[in-house]
Amino acid sequence: MKIVTVFWVVIGSFLYSSSWGADTFKSFKMPTAYTLPTRIAIDKTDAVWFIESNLNKVGRFQPAKGVFSEHNIPTPSSAPTDVTISSTGKLWLTESNSNQLGVLDPVSLTFKEYDIPTIASNPGKIASDLKGNVWFTEFYGNKVGMFDPQKEAFREYPVPTPASRPSGIVVDKKGVVWFLETEGNKLARLNPQDGAIHEFELPRAHETPRDLAIDGSGMLWFGGHIGRNLMAFNPATKKFKTFLMPSNGAIESLTVGIDGKIFCTLLTSSKIAVFNPVTSAFLELDVGFTVPQNNQASKSVTSARLDPDERVSKSKPNGIGTDSRGDIWFVDKDKDTLIKLDASMAAKLWLK
Repeated sequence: MKIVTVFWVVIGSFLYSSSWGADTFKSFKMPTAYTLPTRIAIDKTDAVWFIESNLNKVGRFQPAKGVFSEHNIPTPSSAPTDVTISSTGKLWLTESNSNQLGVLDPVSLTFKEYDIPTIASNPGKIASDLKGNVWFTEFYGNKVGMFDPQKEAFREYPVPTPASRPSGIVVDKKGVVWFLETEGNKLARLNPQDGAIHEFELPRAHETPRDLAIDGSGMLWFGGHIGRNLMAFNPATKKFKTFLMPSNGAIESLTVGIDGKIFCTLLTSSKIAVFNPVTSAFLELDVGFTVPQNNQASKSVTSARLDPDERVSKSKPNGIGTDSRGDIWFVDKDKDTLIKLDASMAAKLWLK
């Protein structure tokens, strides 16, 4: 076990200063109330796609136009769980209640759904490879699934550890599939060539990791829900590093910034965390005081500028992603908003 001590700073005071907080976040109000947005994916045009979990829809926001659109999922109460953009530009999603994969063509805006072979598999996280194949984890099926859109065919790979509850999944540049085992407390590697799965025991017990990201060097990043750690795994050395989260935070979702920094939404607070792998430093940013406007960008309003009855502190950041410009986007589940952290502002955080 290797535990790395890190330096961390909570920068709420920066966000609430008149010179700083007003430009940190821009928020965009969802067109429909009570959408409960969760996971997001960003396509090649930098359009942000997101799940509207309460409405059985997927939404799209096109920043260049400042326009939202919403698209009904054909199967009622399908319980969409996760989304990814394939190499062909199509949006794929897992539907946990209906036990299906769904695909939306962004040009024709038509949907198609496919029944997963394993009954009640509870498909969860999803990713795509460079060949256009779609990979997903089956939380109750205890399998990793692959769907070939060209052949319209599934293939499933049983996880060696019983009841491992597989969750987060990514595909590296070589086409190797990596996934997390929430109950198995492992990180696993799947070789698509022969279907072999190799498991790596996490350095600490009971981490219950759920979301997984990969950086440009191939380093894997994930966090524990119970362990309250940010963890890194180097596939070359097969070694883990553990970084204790500030404020005892638990990671909900994470993304790799264009400069290699790790951005995380935190499960039990109104904050996002930023981690610098070079210096091992954490920052925390409170997003609880952004005040959105309907279908328009609104700059964060600082605590000092608001009357007490105007402050909006309840916030629950969820899915997060990075666009081609390096802007960080995430949804706020409680406020029904999509929020952007501008790349230039993200860079300045480390200068304060």
